[in-house]
Amino acid sequence: MEGAPLNANTRNTIKLILGTLGFLGLLVATQAILAGHNRRLDLTPQKKFTLSERTKQVLTDLKRDVQLMAFINSDRPENFFVQDLLERMAALSPHFRYTIVDINRNPALARKYQAIQYGTLVFESDGQRKGTLLSSGENGMVSALLQATRSGEKVIYFLTGHGEGDLSNSVPQEGYTKLSGALADEFYQVKTLSLTRITAVPEDAAVVVLLGPKVDFLPAELSALDAYVQQGGALLILLDPQAPPSLVTFLENHSFHLPPLVAVDPSNRLYAGEMITFRAAATAKVHPMLRSVNAQPIFSLARVVEVRGDLAKGIIDSPVLATSGEGFGTAEKNLTTEGTATLAPERGDMPGPVPIAGEVAFRTKGGKLGRIVVFGDVDLANNALLEQGGNKDLFVNAVNWLAEDIDQMAARSEMQKSGINQLFLSADQGRRVLLLSTVALPGLFLLTGVGLFMWRRQYG
Repeated sequence: MEGAPLNANTRNTIKLILGTLGFLGLLVATQAILAGHNRRLDLTPQKKFTLSERTKQVLTDLKRDVQLMAFINSDRPENFFVQDLLERMAALSPHFRYTIVDINRNPALARKYQAIQYGTLVFESDGQRKGTLLSSGENGMVSALLQATRSGEKVIYFLTGHGEGDLSNSVPQEGYTKLSGALADEFYQVKTLSLTRITAVPEDAAVVVLLGPKVDFLPAELSALDAYVQQGGALLILLDPQAPPSLVTFLENHSFHLPPLVAVDPSNRLYAGEMITFRAAATAKVHPMLRSVNAQPIFSLARVVEVRGDLAKGIIDSPVLATSGEGFGTAEKNLTTEGTATLAPERGDMPGPVPIAGEVAFRTKGGKLGRIVVFGDVDLANNALLEQGGNKDLFVNAVNWLAEDIDQMAARSEMQKSGINQLFLSADQGRRVLLLSTVALPGLFLLTGVGLFMWRRQYG
């Protein structure tokens, strides 16, 4: 005997139960999917809730276990942000662990780690310990992490004695004090070097930097630099248009070509600015040191720098930066007082794109790789321009590249004050914005108004 059919109320109840269970199952499945594909939208100017690419890369490449002790006051409201930051860091590497300690409730532990104030962070790895403060920001944390996980600092030597840029001078247009801080954040030790006092580059030199020398070199100094690169050393040279002739000859002997021309770029110049200050462009084959430079570097009065490799001799050339196709090279005497010029091939001008930075690498007799990187501008690294555009990342990445610290070559966190953002428009971009705001948008509104008027007149 067949059962009696279900009444309408029973059927509706069953449908409601099944629908509710299905909806709950959908919520659980959605949550499971989202938990495995977590994404966050960070709209803060400094990306306070997003780790920089450099931080991600350093943590991902960790080979040693690191323990972080974070000493805080549990009553402070910023603890949420500390917890969030450390959780994001720990999610990137199984080698990174952290412990949050209330400094008031654990004074003995705080004394052991010499944590005398709130926000002290102590990184520890294989017996090495390095402390910093939360107020030093993400860059300071990564610097302390690197120091705790490395066996020793690498030394970057800055050559002196030829009118080079002064690392102790804080004047914006002339000084280079910010360079020291930028390299310290990368866990490099900065020293000065005078080759008139010693006859060879020290053995602990990871990179030797020539920061815009103006005075000619002695033959013995150039011999010391040549011996250094022939043994697998690395040189980073930033030139002015009036570079010392002896240094130009030295570089010509190492497969560089430095014609006495400065780069002019009417297309990539800053909007309404001079043509000799412009945003440098990557070459067709992007050099590895540029892959994490998120903004175009800004060069000012840059010298033309060509590289000429010879595979038969084991010399590898790698162009790094150039002007746009509308740029060109011309003699400095052809520039007007406003920093402008016109292309005139009949007087020896070089049509663009014009190279302004490059690298030459070659195998030494000992099998090592000697490398020289030349930038045709020294002003890009001064206190006024270092933090503009991609200049800081470009310079530090060049040092990372030459010092063989490839794992540190990634975009770094912003150092600007909250709410202050840099915006650089090229001449072409400025013209497009001007046309859009003064012609296109008003024209669109005018056409819309005329169209509405005609429609209402016909149908209204």
